[in-house]
Amino acid sequence: MTLSRRDLLGAAALVVLAGCGVEEAGEAPPPDAEVLDGLLQVELAAGAALIGVAGAELLARQDQAHARRLAEAAGAEPAPRSADATRDVAGALARKQDAVFAYVAALPKLADPDHRVLVMQVAASEAEQLVVLREALGERPVLDAFAGFAAGAP
Repeated sequence: MTLSRRDLLGAAALVVLAGCGVEEAGEAPPPDAEVLDGLLQVELAAGAALIGVAGAELLARQDQAHARRLAEAAGAEPAPRSADATRDVAGALARKQDAVFAYVAALPKLADPDHRVLVMQVAASEAEQLVVLREALGERPVLDAFAGFAAGAP
């Protein structure tokens, strides 16, 4: 497998993001449980968007596993998923993209290194799911390293 310069820069950016913390900005970081609970809600919404999407059963099972891991780390109970009204690949893709942005934004807020590893693992899985959903729509699997990620994105 050959890595492009873009791949290396993207990986380096994630490492830098993972190493930076809110405390460096002079603000008290939120408790990890609070950050993880917020990500749990994002994951449940992203997983709910897959309900009713043809061929997305494996992705939905992965999302259930992500939700269980996030809930366990946050000390919370995952709420049962309800079906999202979108029920289409484009809607699921939008929710998944939002989830990836939320995971990247959460990394510097987490104090526990194990929680950071968990979030990076789930973010990587969500990014893989984006490829599957884009291909289902007949789109290019990856537009660029940070497709749609703007400075003000959540």
